[in-house]
Amino acid sequence: MPLSSDNDSSDDEQQQPQPKQKQGLFARIGSGIEMAQQGYEQLVHAIIRPPRADKYTVNQLGPSDFIFLKQRFRREDVELTTQNTTHPSPDNKDDFEPQPLKMKASIWTRVDEDILAEEKKQNDGVDDKKTMVVYLHGNASARLEVLPQLSFLLAQGIFGVASLDFTGSGKSDGDYVSLGYFERYDLETMLQYLQQTYGKLEIVLWGRSMGASTALMHASQKTQEHIWKKEGSTLSISASSEESEDETTARNPNGNVMSTTILRGLICDSPFASLPLLCEELVEKARSQGLVVPGVIVGVAIAIIARSVRNRAFFNIHEISPIDHAPTLPIPALFICGADDDFIPPHHSERLIEAYKKGVRTNLFMVPGGHNDPRPELVFEAVRQFLRNELSLTEDMALTIPSTMEKSYFRHPPWAYKRNPDIFQESAEPAVQRQKQIDGATTLVDDATRPEELGMTKERQDDIQNKIHIMLGQASSSNS
Repeated sequence: MPLSSDNDSSDDEQQQPQPKQKQGLFARIGSGIEMAQQGYEQLVHAIIRPPRADKYTVNQLGPSDFIFLKQRFRREDVELTTQNTTHPSPDNKDDFEPQPLKMKASIWTRVDEDILAEEKKQNDGVDDKKTMVVYLHGNASARLEVLPQLSFLLAQGIFGVASLDFTGSGKSDGDYVSLGYFERYDLETMLQYLQQTYGKLEIVLWGRSMGASTALMHASQKTQEHIWKKEGSTLSISASSEESEDETTARNPNGNVMSTTILRGLICDSPFASLPLLCEELVEKARSQGLVVPGVIVGVAIAIIARSVRNRAFFNIHEISPIDHAPTLPIPALFICGADDDFIPPHHSERLIEAYKKGVRTNLFMVPGGHNDPRPELVFEAVRQFLRNELSLTEDMALTIPSTMEKSYFRHPPWAYKRNPDIFQESAEPAVQRQKQIDGATTLVDDATRPEELGMTKERQDDIQNKIHIMLGQASSSNS
């Protein structure tokens, strides 16, 4: 019997570690699930609630009245009531009443000294059309993204430049971005306001990344017909100055006029063709970095993300697809992309051009650089020619650029240069220190809101890639 007893003891000793091994396995599985859930939440958050560029001050938009190249300009800051509204949360669905969202925007316009405000009112019937560019910022950005391009645009002889904070971005209302779905209705509000305020217009949209995709979806016949049906025959826009509590209401007495009647061209820098396609490509990029995950898991993960985004932000990521709008786009377009862009690769622009409405002019400029890199001078030469082709602009309408400014004025706002007209013409070097003269006062620029640090920077691109690794249960090599 001792032998039997010894055998039992030996079996017990062999069996004792097994519960610990199972416990360790379950712990690892549980830890992996927890990490995947955490990565999933972070990734959804990165899509609909990216870092918000709302720390800038109005002073950083420059002086409200200034002289640039002997031409006077004025900036007006407005708050517009958009077609977008607040959405219910799971806790208040029953008693929820949607509230319209307010959107902040800035408009820089040329001031012609010989046409005063009263004279302008008397000349409302003049057939001359004003030319404008509306700049549309990218994700994790705001209206001051236009500032590096502002000098270049004003120097072309156009009447004005407008830039807005999309709802969910910058200082506008809203908790979420929608990567173009709701932003296209923000844009419609902006265009209607410009049309009602300045009369007959010719407008070119210039968007980057999310802003470029927004422009493409907004200008399509598909979206315009939806806006027309949604609003019926009228569109009411409420506008007020940010510097005053007095509110005025601007209404179009003839009802809602499709904004495509005033759009003359699209400048699209780094647009994505389809959000689901972009998501799939980001996962494929993770695979190339060593992430091992079956294709079926990828499809399930994207479906879960889509459901979560729809429940929280009330849009379907599968409807964020500019390429589906491209065949009905009637407006000429200039596409720009970085040859080294591995976030939204150049083939997105190439596919959009292939799908574009037949017979409509398109062109593609592929230049050195990544997704968020400054564009080289040749891009601005292409933009200059595009504006002259599509707007009522001639060479003699452009402002005279001193030779000392030729290599820098497409990278700095007007107030980065000396404001005295006489000194300005003699020495047009960008300010050495990063400070600006705002109506006689010096204000330091906040590093967190410098235009070149807005948008999908390389750091933010890497952060999204890391969240994909975590969601699919593996830490990226960069964090391991």
